[in-house]
Amino acid sequence: LVENGQVAKVMCSFTAATRASDTLPFTPFYERGEVEAEIVPQGTLAERLRAAGAGIPAFYTPTAVGTELAQGRETRIINGREYLLEYALPVDFALLRAWQADEAGNLRFRRTQRNFNPLMAMAARIVIVEVEEPILPAGAIDPDDVHTPGIIVQRLVQIPPPPEGLWPIKREVTAR
Repeated sequence: LVENGQVAKVMCSFTAATRASDTLPFTPFYERGEVEAEIVPQGTLAERLRAAGAGIPAFYTPTAVGTELAQGRETRIINGREYLLEYALPVDFALLRAWQADEAGNLRFRRTQRNFNPLMAMAARIVIVEVEEPILPAGAIDPDDVHTPGIIVQRLVQIPPPPEGLWPIKREVTAR
């Protein structure tokens, strides 16, 4: 989406790649001023999404108080401590990846998929999910194992099986 010029603003916890040798597709666009970036601490980003999904319009957090991220923003002293006002972050679309799904849209996530995917699904108006495993019959996932209920999922897309040979391409590890 960024490379196609379809993004005007990115909200993220950082703008640099996790490895110094890598470049994010977003970086050149940001450096040229073609895409705006709003830096949000990761926990605050998660809480803004959660708040949107829960119908909470705003909340106060001590995170980022006294930093550049708080400049010009509303703060309040509560019980002697300064807090920064953060607004909920509702989103139009959530493009997610799930480990398993049933035909009713109930989702199970694995590992780090559980960090943001349930929050994104709750905050989104439209939820589109690519599913790793074959889609199961409705009710095949035990209700106690559902991480996101199908009532908030609009589309499921089955990921095709990997082609023989080169998939996945593993990154070469170089000694430093």
